[in-house]
Amino acid sequence: MIDSTASIAFFEVEEEDWRQLFPTQLSQLKLSSAHLRDLPKILSSIQYKRGVLAYEDWDHLVPESYLSEIERFVQKINEQDQNKVYLCIFKIDDLLSPNVKILKTSFYIMGTENGIVILLQEINTNITFPTQYAFEDWVIFQPRPIKPIYKPELWLKNKESVSLYRDQTQLKNQIYGNVIVYKNSEIMPNPPIYRYPKEDDVTPILKENWKSVPDKLKTLEEMRKNKLITDEEYQKKKSELLKEF
Repeated sequence: MIDSTASIAFFEVEEEDWRQLFPTQLSQLKLSSAHLRDLPKILSSIQYKRGVLAYEDWDHLVPESYLSEIERFVQKINEQDQNKVYLCIFKIDDLLSPNVKILKTSFYIMGTENGIVILLQEINTNITFPTQYAFEDWVIFQPRPIKPIYKPELWLKNKESVSLYRDQTQLKNQIYGNVIVYKNSEIMPNPPIYRYPKEDDVTPILKENWKSVPDKLKTLEEMRKNKLITDEEYQKKKSELLKEF
């Protein structure tokens, strides 16, 4: 453990561990602490959806009171000038049962040569203890591989050089609703994703492209019927369009 208070703690993660836990593309990035000073700004812009119902009920993922602790941690790391991956764990006490119930959040902090990657493992997880808990109880952490999730839903309110991560190396082009990319142009989706895609939330350019594919297929079919293109050209272009869809 590098630093801690009663409600937030920071740890250094061994390289052999994070390389096994992170998605392959992210585990190959070169580490650097050059951009970590922007970490509090990024975290302050992340909101999460508190309810599972249809109505919009959003709140800041990281309480404002913890941002100053994170800023001090970043300053400490920059003074040491070490390129490492770190783990941050914090808790929020339940208002009705503050001694036995908490909401727990944990995330990895990966400073890279071109930006920052934040990988969330727990997002406001409800934990109940049988008796009054101690620091050693809530700070226990069970690492597991980072997999794509979309619940609880996150929303990136600050749209400056930030996006949810899209793994373009996979056939399904998976979107990670729990991984946030900052300034890493080599892995930044284009267009950026600020919220797990829904019809009303996807960047307009992306929506237009998806809507235009059926129209293009119809046009292509008409061109083939009118012998404006060969069957071979038709099949080739059709395959290209279906990949977009």
